[in-house]
Amino acid sequence: MTDYVSQDRMAELIDSGEATPMLRGMEVGPTFHADRWWYIPAEAADDADYQLADPELSERFDRLRRRAEAVDRVQAELDEGRAERGDGE
Repeated sequence: MTDYVSQDRMAELIDSGEATPMLRGMEVGPTFHADRWWYIPAEAADDADYQLADPELSERFDRLRRRAEAVDRVQAELDEGRAERGDGE
């Protein structure tokens, strides 16, 4: 396995379901693929490749992913409650 993945290739992996971005709807950001986290450093060029995250950064991404999943669950419950009450948009 290489230590980098192009943005185009990562987009293909996300589209196929082989990779999962931390935040749904984000075009570029931390992404889980092949049991590892990949990211583009903030200071990198716009067209930079994804890099393999080191263990410390991977742990931070894992914590952030758990938080994002918790927010998604709460939002789904709120949306369900609105739909039941007829408060939907």
